Amino acid sequence: MLAVAVAAYSSRYYGVLENAWFGIDPKIKAVILQAPLPALLHMLIAPVALALGPFQFYPGLRMRHPKLHRWSGRVYVVTCIAGGVGALATAPFASGGVIAGLGFGLLAVLWIGTTAAAWISAVRRSFARHRLLMRFSYAMTFGAVVLRLQIPIGFALGYESYSSMSPVLAFTSWIPNVVIVALYSTWQTWRCSQSGKLNASSASSRPNVVNR
Repeated sequence: MLAVAVAAYSSRYYGVLENAWFGIDPKIKAVILQAPLPALLHMLIAPVALALGPFQFYPGLRMRHPKLHRWSGRVYVVTCIAGGVGALATAPFASGGVIAGLGFGLLAVLWIGTTAAAWISAVRRSFARHRLLMRFSYAMTFGAVVLRLQIPIGFALGYESYSSMSPVLAFTSWIPNVVIVALYSTWQTWRCSQSGKLNASSASSRPNVVNR
């Protein structure tokens, strides 16, 4: 729900391109003016990926409506790549300077690459790898939500503007998400392997029944 709410808010915000949210300074507008087409590409298309992503992980959609899952997945991939290209093009003009630009630029490269790799895995019918890569892809997409949640925390910690906290947000908005996905996926793999060993051990310990 947070993702959908932020996506809806982003569409409204970027439609007017006027009032800043939580005191974001006018340097954001300067970034848009320096690279208007890439900035608008990112700001208008990325919210679609943010809103679509959660539904792609819903098992009922995959099982009951596989065609819808595939088509919405294609839209997700296209919007991620397009939004990532826009983000990468605007990263050099980040209002937080070089460090912020590096953080957001790295995010854009990994976002594009991971999403493209996830799509290729699906085409090759390597679905386990596809699901894993999509988790990482959406962890980076969800950075838009985390960033907005961290902005008021930044102000509470004494930062005076979005631009002043941007060099930090450029990393903290998405790296923890990726780490959480990595830890969860590792734990899930370990749990499955332990379950497999337990089942194998249980099966081998059963006495053989000979029918006479």
